[in-house]
Amino acid sequence: MHCLTIGKLGEDGNPTEVNIPNLNENEMKHTIHIKKIGLDKLDNTLHAQFHNEACDMVREVNAETSGVPTELTDEWHALANEELDLAVEARATVYTEEMRKKDTERTRTATFIFGIVRTMRLSPDAAQAEAAHAMHCITREYVRIQNRSAQRRSADLISLIYDLKKPECAAHLERMGLTQAVNVLEELNKAYSQMGQQRTRERADWTGKHQPMIAVRRQSDAIYRRVVMLLQMAYLKATSDATRTAIEHLADLLSNHSAHINTVYKQSLAQRKAKATKRTEEEGES
Repeated sequence: MHCLTIGKLGEDGNPTEVNIPNLNENEMKHTIHIKKIGLDKLDNTLHAQFHNEACDMVREVNAETSGVPTELTDEWHALANEELDLAVEARATVYTEEMRKKDTERTRTATFIFGIVRTMRLSPDAAQAEAAHAMHCITREYVRIQNRSAQRRSADLISLIYDLKKPECAAHLERMGLTQAVNVLEELNKAYSQMGQQRTRERADWTGKHQPMIAVRRQSDAIYRRVVMLLQMAYLKATSDATRTAIEHLADLLSNHSAHINTVYKQSLAQRKAKATKRTEEEGES
């Protein structure tokens, strides 16, 4: 029986060598098989979920039965938890909720302005109706702003505010009573932008204190591959039906887990494609 060198990635990014017996074709026919999954394709959250749950499944089986050392599953567990932390912390800061609220406020204010302009076109006051028609030529280009992503909305609002603050628009806005509303919209958009910049700085500081997600993912994947091989070897070496049955059950659990995660991945991919298609269609209509 030949040996295969495999192991985890060290802190320097290079693999540390571990000799594991390699299985020949005949031996492979008589050992367990665990459904494979393309771990590289998974997003960070799904990747973290896969390892966290797979690790728990392996840890529930006695190390003497599974052939997977406790030290290895402990290391795997720590990496899985670190992945979860990285996946969550990269998105969550104290500013995230405040930014959502500020985004809602600026969107509502912009929608209010659009509504007044649209309604004022029917005003019995000729001066107001004229002002509304003039402003509608500008605002109609932005009426779908509430359907945009927050990032795209920021860019659109900057353009809208720039257009509305032009000198030739001042009198029209005054006639419709919208001068203050436009000023409020400008302040809300500035506040949102400042929060975004602060959040970016905090994320950069947080990231600097942790190893990159890709490095953690590689270490987790290397351990998983090693665990699979150790389970196969333990099955071949098993001296009792009870041990073989326990390993077979674990292999089934891991295979079902891989299939489930793969299904979730495909569903999320289909949802993203559907949203992208809908967004493209809406932008084409605007």
